[in-house]
Amino acid sequence: MSRPRIGFLGIGWIGRHRMQAIAETGLAEIAAIADPSPAMLEEATRLAPGARRAGGLEELLAQELDGLVIATPSALHAEQSAQALRRGVAVFCQKPLGRTAPEVQAVVDAARAADRLLAVDLSYRFTEGMRRIRELVQSGELGRIHAVDLVFHNAYGPDKPWFYDPAQSGGGCVMDLGVHLVDLALWTLDFPAVGAVSGTLFAGGERLGARPGRVEDYATAQIDLRDGTALRRPAPGGCRPAATR
Repeated sequence: MSRPRIGFLGIGWIGRHRMQAIAETGLAEIAAIADPSPAMLEEATRLAPGARRAGGLEELLAQELDGLVIATPSALHAEQSAQALRRGVAVFCQKPLGRTAPEVQAVVDAARAADRLLAVDLSYRFTEGMRRIRELVQSGELGRIHAVDLVFHNAYGPDKPWFYDPAQSGGGCVMDLGVHLVDLALWTLDFPAVGAVSGTLFAGGERLGARPGRVEDYATAQIDLRDGTALRRPAPGGCRPAATR
C-alpha cells in the first residue's frame, strides 16, 4: 500500500515538531508544506526535503493530499479545517478547533458530511500521569469527585505578535491553555453535562469587560456540572498564552 500523503499548514515550532514526529515514523509521506515565513519553510525543508512548498491552503489542497495538519493562528482553525474537509482531506488540527461552539459544530458537521477523519491536538490526554489519574477516577478508587481545581502555570510567553491580536488568536490564555484544562477535567470525568459557566479575565492586572479588544493574561473561572461537581480555575497562580507555534 502507498503511504498517505500529508500536508502541513503552519510549520512554526509546534507544526514543525509534529511534522518531524510523523516523518520519523516512516508511515506517511510529507507531501507539501505552507507557511508565510521563509525561515520556517527553510527549517521544514531540511526535515522533509521532498516536500513541495505551497503558497497557502488552496495550493496545499491541490496536491492530492490524504490528510492535513493545521498549526496556524487559533482564529483560523475552524474555517481552514472545514475547507480541507469539504475537499475530502482528513484533518489534524491544533487546539482550539474553534473560538465558539457554532464554529466547532460547523467543522464537526463538515467532517461527518465528507466522511473524513477529524482530530484535535489535545495532547495532555496522552501523558502517562493524566492517563493514570483518569483510570483512578473512572475505577471509583478516589470515590465521588465533588470538586476539581485546574491550574496551568506557564513560565514563558509567546514571541509572535499574533498571540496578542484577538482577531488572530481568538483570545489569550483561556483560549490557548484553558482549552487543555477544561478538556482534561471533562475527559477525566467522562464528559458529564455542564450546567453553568462563569469567569473573569485580566490583562496587565486590569479586569477586562466584554469584547475588550485585547487578550487576557490571567483568568479565574468556574464550571458547575449538572451532577453537582464544581470545576474551578482558582485565583492563586496564573496563566499566560503558550509559546509560539
